[in-house]
Amino acid sequence: MKISVITPYYQGDKYMDAYVDSMLKNQQSLKAVGHELEVILVNDSPWKKLEAPQQEEQFLKVITNPENKGIHYSRVSGLKEATGEYIMFLDQDDIIEKDALVKLLKAITKSQADIEVANASLEQSDGTKLLWYRNAYHKSLVGDLTTYLRIGIQIISPGQCLIKKDAIPEFWTSHIMSKNGADDYFLWLLLLAKKAVFHYHDEALYTHKYTAANLSADTTVTDESVYDFIDMLNDCDYFTQEDIFTLHEMISYKNQFRASGTFGKITCSLANLGLFIDNLKFKKKTGTGYGFNRQ
Repeated sequence: MKISVITPYYQGDKYMDAYVDSMLKNQQSLKAVGHELEVILVNDSPWKKLEAPQQEEQFLKVITNPENKGIHYSRVSGLKEATGEYIMFLDQDDIIEKDALVKLLKAITKSQADIEVANASLEQSDGTKLLWYRNAYHKSLVGDLTTYLRIGIQIISPGQCLIKKDAIPEFWTSHIMSKNGADDYFLWLLLLAKKAVFHYHDEALYTHKYTAANLSADTTVTDESVYDFIDMLNDCDYFTQEDIFTLHEMISYKNQFRASGTFGKITCSLANLGLFIDNLKFKKKTGTGYGFNRQ
C-alpha cells in the first residue's frame, strides 16, 4: 500500500530540514514492511523557487500553484496528484514520529475505518507538552458530529490523521475556501455528515507547535474561515439545515463570548444557555481547558 503525505508550503525554509528528516524516517520505516510513501509539497509561494531535495529514491516531489491560493486550494491540488490509497495532510511546521505512518496504516487496516486519528502532543510556547486527548471520554468524541457542532473541532490538526483517499468528499474538493484556517474542520464535518467511520489510535504520533504564524491558534481568523464554509454548506445536499444553524449559533456565541467583558460573557451565555451548559460539561468531563476556545 502507499501513503501520500500532502503539505502546503508557504515561505517555510526554516521548517524544511526537520520536515524532510521526518519524511525520510517514515519512508524508511514504511519500506521496511513493504509499503510506499509519496510526499507532495505544494508550493503556495510561487515567487520563490522550491526544489525537491536529492533522494536515493524519488518519493518526494514539488508542485507549484500558479499564484498564492491558500491552504485549502493547496491541499486539494496535492490530492489531485496523489497516487496513494491513504492520505495525510501535514503542515510544514509540524512533525510526526519516525514510525507514525506505519503505526497509523496498521491501525486503519485493522479498524477498517475511513479515518484513523492518533493522539497529539501539544508543544506550548514555554516548551512544555500536553496531550490533546487526556481521558477516555474525550477520546470517545473523536467521531461524534454533535460535539463538532455544539463544542467545536475535536481534531487539533489533520497531521494526526490517516484518511482513505476515496472517503474524502467531492464537495470538499470542489468548494474551495477563500479564507485560511478551518478547511480541516470543513472536511471533518462533511465526513461525519456522510457517516464516515472515525477510529481513535491511542498513541501520540504527532506534535503540534503553537507559533505566531499558526492560524489554528488565532480563533478570530479561524471563526472567519468557518463562516466561509458555513455559507457553502447550504449547497450540500447531505448536510442538514438544522446542523448548519447549530454550527452557526455555536461559532457566533463563542466569538461573542471571547470578545466580551464579564457582563457581556454572562449576557451572551444566558442567551445561549444550552450551548453554555454543554460546553461547561465538556470542559469538566474532558479535563481540557479549551472548551470555550474550540482548540
